[in-house]
Amino acid sequence: MISGAPAAGKGTQCEKIVGKYGLVHISAGDLLREQVALGTAAGKRAKDFMERGVLVPDDVIVDMIKDRLAQQDVAERGWLLDGYPRSASQAEAIEKEGIRPDLFLLIEACTVVEQRPGSLILVGLT
Repeated sequence: MISGAPAAGKGTQCEKIVGKYGLVHISAGDLLREQVALGTAAGKRAKDFMERGVLVPDDVIVDMIKDRLAQQDVAERGWLLDGYPRSASQAEAIEKEGIRPDLFLLIEACTVVEQRPGSLILVGLT
């Protein structure tokens, strides 16, 4: 499982991890968009919330993730979940369903505030 702020490099690290270990990369955001596009039951539920501009409830996302983790390719190769959970309640929701990673990676990245020739000013970690 991999987590971090937007643009922290999760996608880059996921590509490297998947390339080296052959895991199935499951992006929660991509999975959500795919289910909406396919018009699945979960996708229709999610679309309703998305069209109203509110967050999709944890139970809808957890159901999508559970269904994806139950597929044959994941059973054979293992999984790398990207972009979920994003909060303690989401972590509790997937743990309640028995979804537990062997390893959790948190990507921390500096924020570039100013860049000048020969120097770079960084502020904190995100």
